[in-house]
Order: sequence, then C-alpha cells, then structure tokens
Amino acid sequence: MITRVKAPGKLYLAGEYAITLPGQASIIFAVNRYMSVTITDTDDAQPTLTLASDQLGHKTISLDVLEQEALDDAWNLTTKTLQVMAIWLNEHQQELSGLSIDLASDLDQYGKKIGLGSSAATVVALIKGLAQHYQLALSPLELFKMSAIILSSLPSFKVGSMGDVAAASFENVIFYSRFDNLWLEEKLTDATCQLSELIAMDWPKLDIHEITFPASWRLVVGWTGQPAYTQQLLTINAKVARIYKERLGSKTTPLIRLLEKNIQQADYIAFRTNLRLNQRALIKFAEFMHINYVTPKLRELLSSAYRRGIAAKISGAGNGDNGLAIVQDEAAEVALKEAWQARGITPLQLEIATPET
Repeated sequence: MITRVKAPGKLYLAGEYAITLPGQASIIFAVNRYMSVTITDTDDAQPTLTLASDQLGHKTISLDVLEQEALDDAWNLTTKTLQVMAIWLNEHQQELSGLSIDLASDLDQYGKKIGLGSSAATVVALIKGLAQHYQLALSPLELFKMSAIILSSLPSFKVGSMGDVAAASFENVIFYSRFDNLWLEEKLTDATCQLSELIAMDWPKLDIHEITFPASWRLVVGWTGQPAYTQQLLTINAKVARIYKERLGSKTTPLIRLLEKNIQQADYIAFRTNLRLNQRALIKFAEFMHINYVTPKLRELLSSAYRRGIAAKISGAGNGDNGLAIVQDEAAEVALKEAWQARGITPLQLEIATPET
C-alpha cells in the first residue's frame, strides 16, 4: 500500500511575537508550497522504518528500538513524530509496521530557508500520512493537536507559537489563538492521560477558525534573500520578553480582530490602515527588545508598497525572510513586483493554499 499526502507552509499576516503567549491572536495564511510525504509498506520480515529526505539524506530505524531512539540529530522531528504516532496507533489497537517513508520539500528557495514553516509542515504531513495509511481519520483540529503535542515535547520548539502548525493543519486562511502551554505541559506529564483523551479535550484558550478571504484580493510575497532564525529571536532577553509581549498583544490582538472583520467585509481601506497599525506596534516592540527586526530590504519592501497605497507588512519574525502585500488588481501586483525586483527583493510564486481533497 502507498499513501501520499502533503502539508502546506505558512505566512503570518498579523500576530507575530505576541502569539507565543496563551490567548493572543493571529491571522495566518497557508500557502501553496508543501512538505510531501510518501509512505510505502515494506517486508514485515524486516521490521524497520527506512527514511529518505531530499533535505537530510537517509536513515534507518529498527522498530524494536524506536522508543529508545535518541533525538540528537537532524532527524529529531521525524523520530519524535514516529515515536508518538506509535503510541497513538497502539491506543487504536494497531501497530507501526515496516515502512519506507520519503519526505520531499519545496519550502525553500535555491536551497535557502524562506520562513514558510518547514518544521511544522514536516510534522503535520507525517502525522497525516500515517493516520491515512492506517485508515484512521483525523480532523484538522485533531491533526493540529497531535502536532502541537509532538512539538511541545521538544525543548527547541516548545517556545514557538504553533501558528505554523495550525496553518499546515487547516490549509487555509485562519484566525489562531494560542492554547495554554502550561496546561498542556501538565497534561503531558500525567502518565494516566492517553494521547487520544488529550486530543479529544477542549484546550484552554485555543481558537482556530477559517476566514473567507475576498476573491478579488491577491497575496503578493517578497523574499529578501536573507534567512531569519525565529527560535533564536524568540529567546532574546527572555526574562523581560513576556512583559513586552503582553504589552504588544494588548495592542495587536484588538487590531487582529478588526482585521478579521475587514477581511470578511472586504473593506480594503480599513484593512490597510489596521495592518499598518499592527506593523507599527511590532516595530516599537522590536525597538524595546533590541531585535534587528526591520532590515534594509524589508524597509524597502514596505516603502515600495506604501508609496502605491498598497497594504503591506513584514511576515514572521523579521530580520530577514519575507514581507507580504495584499493588492486588489493585477496592475498593482505587476507594479509592486517590478519595484521589489529593482531593489533586490525576489517576488515568490506563492498563493493562498486550498485544502487537499
């Protein structure tokens, strides 16, 4: 049996930094670049997991020692996902069998990271593929929860917002409010709580719902050519970061709720205004935190859009990667892309993703 699935990358429209705190809000696009996973049954006489990745190479794990497999190499996300999925399958009276698992990504540009959330897409695609391979259904919300459980179990990812996971799971434009991570950590240490039970629970402060984006609005994305390292940025000045993030959230969460309303009503003028106010709040936050948020190319990206009356914003952590704009017609899109290219900014061929059928 062969199972093929994919999970999309993401771009933040609004909500960065503050969204790492429970209850804060964001709006996120799933975009049409993907992590693809192909799962094939292998000979049961050789109970192994044979992994192949266009990014990482090859690895073989014996099923007999999967539970004890160390998480000390570049395969840690994949290994942890397999370990957790083995437990989940066992709860559903099934066992992980010998498999060949191929992972292929188009979430980079010329071999460089471009801020589309490849780690989240890897976990989501692998969970989705394994669930389908063993004929077990997972809703987008259940897929998100399983992925968040896995990432929350890894120290280098638990501080993240999980917004990239939400976008990859729902494959759409979404409103996302972060769950209470301390509540989840407590549940994960409770040996009596099964994975299936935890996934079925209501998670405090979690809110994910889809937003219908106006058909006439077009997403335009520019890449600076400079990667940003989000996990490093999130840990800068950790002792005071929470205070500043709470202040940021008090400003941006009300704006994000207005942005959702603007999108639903296709009110471009109000949308453009509220998006720029959100951008200003992030710039002020970065100044307080001494984060190099607005690089010269990102500043050019924004100013090129603002001069043309186009709604635009830095997407994600800043300090590189992407900025985005929302235009209302093709002429505005062409003019903006030409202006970006003249300043060394690469327009990416990205569109809002649509759910797999």
